[in-house]
Amino acid sequence: MTKKAVLGCELNNQFLQVSYAPEGEMPVTLKNPTTGGLLQIPLVIGRNKDSGQWVYGEDAQKKLREWDGNVVSRLLEHFGESIKLYGELYTYEELLHLFLSHALKLAMYCIEALEKEPAELLGMTISVEPFTPEMLPYLKKSLAGLQIPQGQIHLQGHEESLFSYMIHQPEKLLGFSTGVFDLTDEHMVTYRMEMNQRTTPVVTSIQRDEDTGIVKRKHYSSIIEHDKQLEQMDEMLAEYVQRFTEGRIVTSIYLIGDGFSKDWYQKSRRLLCRGRKVYAGNNLFSKGAAFSAASRIWPGTEKEDFLFLGREMLRMNVGMKVMDEGKEVYLPLLDAGQSWYEAKSETEILLESADEITLMITPIFTGKTYEETIRLDEEETRPGRAFRFRMFLEMKSAETLQIKLRDEGFGSFYAPVYAQKEFTITLKEAQ
Repeated sequence: MTKKAVLGCELNNQFLQVSYAPEGEMPVTLKNPTTGGLLQIPLVIGRNKDSGQWVYGEDAQKKLREWDGNVVSRLLEHFGESIKLYGELYTYEELLHLFLSHALKLAMYCIEALEKEPAELLGMTISVEPFTPEMLPYLKKSLAGLQIPQGQIHLQGHEESLFSYMIHQPEKLLGFSTGVFDLTDEHMVTYRMEMNQRTTPVVTSIQRDEDTGIVKRKHYSSIIEHDKQLEQMDEMLAEYVQRFTEGRIVTSIYLIGDGFSKDWYQKSRRLLCRGRKVYAGNNLFSKGAAFSAASRIWPGTEKEDFLFLGREMLRMNVGMKVMDEGKEVYLPLLDAGQSWYEAKSETEILLESADEITLMITPIFTGKTYEETIRLDEEETRPGRAFRFRMFLEMKSAETLQIKLRDEGFGSFYAPVYAQKEFTITLKEAQ
């Protein structure tokens, strides 16, 4: 029997890593079929001048110097730009699409080797770093046409992946504060995850720090410079750990990235391990993305007693009051706690008149509901309850809500007055 599964990926400027989660099982990070280590495909793509064949990952990385100018790396930094490879022009999002298509084939090969049979992939979540709203249209172009069911490829930042990973860890690790130190690239980025245990559900926030001042270069001019720089880095890291933990209960710290692979931070380690658990590894974000993918396909696998409110999360509930069998009830349209760029809904409504529509906005922190009224300014040419509309809601930013109304008419009795109207409102955390 074919296993049903989802994928979770970490995508950054250095590599793509893939974790795999069969239904009802914990995620497993795929292994490199050649080395047996974690499968981290270098984010590099090139094209052979003579054969026209594309090369990817490690094979392309080996050709960086030999095929000067015809091998491309760090694709995430160049969205919207174009590059010429042997006379043909490509956008960076087209190159990323080719890379991802290749990576999916390799992932399927690794899964089949692991399971001794192919798996049916139901969805995929990609944890992207760096991740900004401006990247979304380019990323979506890169993902179009991949061999994953339509509508089941999702994007998220590292913060959301960290949250998804942590809430599936043993309860003893879910303390008041957790730290992640990421040295995947040369510049160290840290995340501080804090849980408010006094709220129900437990509200979780993550603070990201890109300006840590810790830089571990990939290359040094000499062994003497290498040793001196690492000694200075150990001092700087120790000072940063002191500031990071001062006055807080930090129950665990995760060290992520190849930058922590060597034993250069002995002084810092003593501070890191003082009264807390310290973990080292390179697959936290891809596993977190796999947990997120599983929760979307199999609802209930995400722990409902935790609520994540990150920088890309919608912080308001949006709904409206409707009549249901003679009683006024609340109809939820958008839920707080989901990524704003995935927050959308579609519903059919039947109005008493075509004058206005009122939305109920409830900021999650204050809990104080306020109303936003959309005025249609239509003459009543139909009797009550003959105004039938299809309403589309979609967030265009963390605060900007777009509403589209399409007049559906009323069967053969009344034709639509207009095709579609659009409105935009700004959501506020306090009113």
